[in-house]
Amino acid sequence: MTEGSLAEYLRKMDHDVERVVECPELGPGTDDSFVVAYAERENRLLVTADDDFLTEHDALDRIGILFQPNERLPAFDTANAVNEISTQVDQGAVTAHDEPYHLTEAWL
Repeated sequence: MTEGSLAEYLRKMDHDVERVVECPELGPGTDDSFVVAYAERENRLLVTADDDFLTEHDALDRIGILFQPNERLPAFDTANAVNEISTQVDQGAVTAHDEPYHLTEAWL
């Protein structure tokens, strides 16, 4: 899966998507702690395959995380999993949840 492809699929599904590498306040190579702070400030959910976000920066206490444990899941399927979560779970509930939502085939 590529992040760019995932972002495009999500945009086609009418999700409001920002990629770290495209965001003027962040950009390539931004430290994870700044990504978490930005997501918290802007009320954004974080879609990631980086498990550092599950254990560092108090991310799970501060933002909602949609975690992709299997990076080989195609971008289209990952986007559909995100979309399915969005239809079943309110964004506020994702943010308040103290565990990540896992983007797996189970959502498809």
